[in-house]
Amino acid sequence: MKGHLSRCKLFKKHEESGSQKVLASEGSGVMTAVKYDKGLFRRSVNEMIVLNELPFAFVESEGFRRFCSNNLPMYTVHCRKTSTSDIYGMFLSEKAALKELFGQKKQRVSMTTDIWVAPTTSCSYMVVTAHWIDRDWKLQKRIISFKPVIDHKGDTISSHLIGCLEEWGIEKVFTVTVDNAKANDKALGAFTNALIMKGPDALVRCGDYLHMRCCAHILNLIVKDGLAKANQSIMAIRNAIKYVRSSGDRFKSFLLRVETGNVSRGSLCLDVSTRWNSTYLMLTAAIKFRVAFEKLLVEDKLYNEYFMEKEDSGEDGAEAEKRVGPPTFANWDEVQRFVKFLKIFFNCTLAFSATKSVTSSIAYNEIVVIERNLISLSCHSDSLLKTEAMVMRSKFEKYWDGLINMNPLVIIASVFDPRNKMQFATICFDKLYGKDSVEATHLRSSIKSVMKKLYEEYASKLSPTPSQGESSSAARSDNGESVDVSAMFDL
Repeated sequence: MKGHLSRCKLFKKHEESGSQKVLASEGSGVMTAVKYDKGLFRRSVNEMIVLNELPFAFVESEGFRRFCSNNLPMYTVHCRKTSTSDIYGMFLSEKAALKELFGQKKQRVSMTTDIWVAPTTSCSYMVVTAHWIDRDWKLQKRIISFKPVIDHKGDTISSHLIGCLEEWGIEKVFTVTVDNAKANDKALGAFTNALIMKGPDALVRCGDYLHMRCCAHILNLIVKDGLAKANQSIMAIRNAIKYVRSSGDRFKSFLLRVETGNVSRGSLCLDVSTRWNSTYLMLTAAIKFRVAFEKLLVEDKLYNEYFMEKEDSGEDGAEAEKRVGPPTFANWDEVQRFVKFLKIFFNCTLAFSATKSVTSSIAYNEIVVIERNLISLSCHSDSLLKTEAMVMRSKFEKYWDGLINMNPLVIIASVFDPRNKMQFATICFDKLYGKDSVEATHLRSSIKSVMKKLYEEYASKLSPTPSQGESSSAARSDNGESVDVSAMFDL
């Protein structure tokens, strides 16, 4: 035994681990002794409070104290004041590390910003989020500001953005993503001028591509214009769902019709008026119960009386009007056809709104899918879908016309995807405008021109200065040979 202990690796780890004898299993299944770290556990508790948005008083709750006493009797539970000071110290530590990254390491970031109005107090708050790629080529994002603002004017937004850069020591900005409010156009104009004064490296191409319009917000505007045509049918179905969900007796009456109508069980959800995708989910769920709602219309007297009542429109001085509904056969038929149309936009919204994957490289693909469907439906035999498609297409061209007002970085991001390259963009242009058409040729040459300008700017900053006699489109490779930039994009 003595000879075995002298050469046993597990026993040596056990002795080195200290007096606390806790066994932990590594991935291989081998049991090793580890030392209990009180500070690490305390930090983990504080991180849990932040990540799960728990109150600081959670550490003083009976459940958490009982959990610690039963499983970690050696740990002394800290109070809410200690937790508050620990979390504030963690914030200062993380902020210092980020300021070093932005300031000393000159990390270039992209930013998103929006203004949120609290529904209860009507106070406006402006949030700023920084996005960048770290050394491991992983997408990182941090909320670097969430402060109240007095108004939504362009000067206020630009001054807040500039103050945020100065607070964090950010010197290089690539793009700023905002919604389509007119105040943002003025704000980014002033913001660009302020960054140009900081130096030539503050912006890329003097901020020509700084302004990035939020794709999800544009899609929301496009669909809302289309929803206006079917608004009465949607309101009728929404009111019918409100009736079912308003009391337990009404819900039981509805379930009875579901069972007698041989309708599959599910859940009825209400939408949020400002989010069209929630309206889509509400309509999709309601259509499954169409038979049950139609039976309510025939059999339930209270259901019919509900729609004879008058409701306040919410506008000061406005006369109360009869509640819209109940949904008729025509309403259900109209919504059922319309939901198939909305499914295209719902899938695109999911792609735009993904939070755990990079969306910039797939954005243009989704835009092309939307435009091709709108072009196809503009010639549809169904008058409703045809009208809706034409209304949406006019709004689409206002923001996403690739020939005029779309930020070219949306297309270039898809080209940089190694699965796509320039061939993908060429195929998209040909499908939208026709093969070898004037529009497709012009758009293709414009994108190549932007890519050349971006390459030349980065090459001039990162490569040695070209010797005299070389053209401006040539740069130096790592081995010193001259590289023709224009030839790199003829793919």
